[in-house]
Amino acid sequence: MKTISVAGGSQPEILELVKEAHKRYPNELEFVVFDTNENIDNENLWRYEQCQDEKEMVFRAVSLVAKGEAQLLLKGIVQTHAILKEVLQKEHNLRDQKVLSHVAMVDIPKLNRTILLTDCGMNIAPDTETLSSIVDNAVGVAHKIGLTHPKVALLSAAENVNPKMPSSVLTKEVSDCYQNSENCTVYGPISLDLALSQEAVAHKKFEGPVAGDADILVVPSIDTGNCLYKSLTLFGDALVGGTIVGTKVPVILTSRSDKIESKLHSLSFALKQV
Repeated sequence: MKTISVAGGSQPEILELVKEAHKRYPNELEFVVFDTNENIDNENLWRYEQCQDEKEMVFRAVSLVAKGEAQLLLKGIVQTHAILKEVLQKEHNLRDQKVLSHVAMVDIPKLNRTILLTDCGMNIAPDTETLSSIVDNAVGVAHKIGLTHPKVALLSAAENVNPKMPSSVLTKEVSDCYQNSENCTVYGPISLDLALSQEAVAHKKFEGPVAGDADILVVPSIDTGNCLYKSLTLFGDALVGGTIVGTKVPVILTSRSDKIESKLHSLSFALKQV
């Protein structure tokens, strides 16, 4: 039985998610909901904890995880920064890595396989050290979900280093840091088509350690990541679900605008990590 602590969960959107989660994982999940609103669950789908204000709500939800009484933290209808600020409080001792980052599990119908995408939601313009930490976080997640030696593509506009293109310089510097890595293959700079398309690799006669078979896509900035993430969901029919990693437990982020399939995908992805 996995217990999920939910901050701001007494909301119709979260109730729908919990109902569907119980259908998908019968007798496997327990939800503990912290909220200032009245309890809207009349089917005993969760354990409800009434709170006086948002501060108490977030504190108690995070504390449940910190005490080991829950294995996952789910953001309900509450500001993301409020959750992360509480997670990073030293008293909870939940920070596991130097850098926190966002990792998404992406199912693209045309690829007929699952890839990971990072970091589209946390780090704005990472330097070499930060991007290396982002890679480490993603590789750690890949290992947890069963990818023993993931291939990591450090994205840029082309596969050549160009001093006038900062992302190509950055990704080459990060790639060089992993030349002797035994638990992953990291390569960059590389364009998106060469990272994912065998046809593009054949057409361009490209040869490299990552060639159309990337397991993890790493973007050089949040701008690139945001555009790619939204393009995949809006026009590529991709199913995307993400978590914040770098903490001792995955933090599941949801939005009012997310479809129920996306929310369930995020939950499924998080469960694979614990």
